[in-house]
Amino acid sequence: MKNKYSTIINKFAEIDIYSIIIIFSLITISLLSIYSATIYKTPSDSNDFIKQMVWVGIGIIIFIIVYSINKKLLLEYAIFIYLIGVALIILPFFTSGSTEATNRWVKLGFIQFQTAEYMKFFLIIILAKYFTETNISKYSFLYVLPPLIISLIPIGIVFAQPDLGTSIILLMIFGGMLFASGVRLYYIFLLIAPIITIFAAFNQTVFYIWGVVLAVVIFANQSNLLSFAGVFIGNILIGIITPFIWDRILPYQQQRILTLFNANLDPRGAGYQVIQSKIAIGSGGFWGKGYLNGTQTHLKFLPEQHTDFIFSVISEEFGFIVVFVILALFFTMFYRWYKMAFKNTDKFSAMLIIGGTTTLLFHVFINIGMTIGLLPVTGKPLPFISYGGSFLITCFGLAGLILNGNSD
Repeated sequence: MKNKYSTIINKFAEIDIYSIIIIFSLITISLLSIYSATIYKTPSDSNDFIKQMVWVGIGIIIFIIVYSINKKLLLEYAIFIYLIGVALIILPFFTSGSTEATNRWVKLGFIQFQTAEYMKFFLIIILAKYFTETNISKYSFLYVLPPLIISLIPIGIVFAQPDLGTSIILLMIFGGMLFASGVRLYYIFLLIAPIITIFAAFNQTVFYIWGVVLAVVIFANQSNLLSFAGVFIGNILIGIITPFIWDRILPYQQQRILTLFNANLDPRGAGYQVIQSKIAIGSGGFWGKGYLNGTQTHLKFLPEQHTDFIFSVISEEFGFIVVFVILALFFTMFYRWYKMAFKNTDKFSAMLIIGGTTTLLFHVFINIGMTIGLLPVTGKPLPFISYGGSFLITCFGLAGLILNGNSD
């Protein structure tokens, strides 16, 4: 027992202190911003700042637990852990916590949590096990199929809840870990080609150009003519049927989809959030309007200001200078973590680090992208900064998983 405790103590002694400093710097910015964003809310919601402090405490406990777990246990029980994750994301469909035709939340008394958040852990662990132990050649397309199936199961379930944002994150976890495993880039191209084909199908010229590019890439990498024809014709058929499917969608549904990519098409409806967010960010200037002085924030023009659009609050009140600091903190953190992965000689540990880092990286990319109007609004919060218990616990857990992967 003494040796066990001494091992854990030694493990914490070697933890990457710079990562801890960065995380708690982000948490400090988060608490200041959440306080500002919620100080003038209704009395029933005015305790969000206190709630977030409680979630920070719980998150720290989760971090300690995940960091302390023996990685060999994660590898050994990865399949069992994955099955638990799948069961958890199915659970909301059978609980009474679903509202507004969604099945995302599980309610336990006064506590509710989003189980899809925790699927990110389970998917990273099972994919890390596969890429560590598989005997299938990286130069065979069969190498891609098992992790693809493993990923599509939770992606499909989460998408049906419906939760497009988390589905995209799970897909990014698969893509990032697949790329890092050393797979042929051509196989990744085959996976994303149908998505590109769908978008290209809306413009005849672009579709023709894409068809030529598709044929050249496939021909250069596919020696079997039958396989070449199958992949090429399959993509072309997807492009041909896309306009027919689009024409059968109701006009208001088309409008919603188009507004995702151009907020100005519905400035008082679906595009309202993005427009107000861009106003808040732009009005902050270099130095900001000052703490607690954001007009877009405190006059309630900015919806979801303490959750998905917290970046807009920070930009308005603290200006570009603090935004730059936040981006620098994220860049430094992700750089350190990817560097840890590439230097790690244990493949399972390296894949855990890559999976966790990729998850948080895409959260940052998607959140900031949607707040400045470059990406559709998918409801993905900003790591360690946005308000929310389930997501904050996920962030701390992922940090624990990453730094655990870096430990001996």
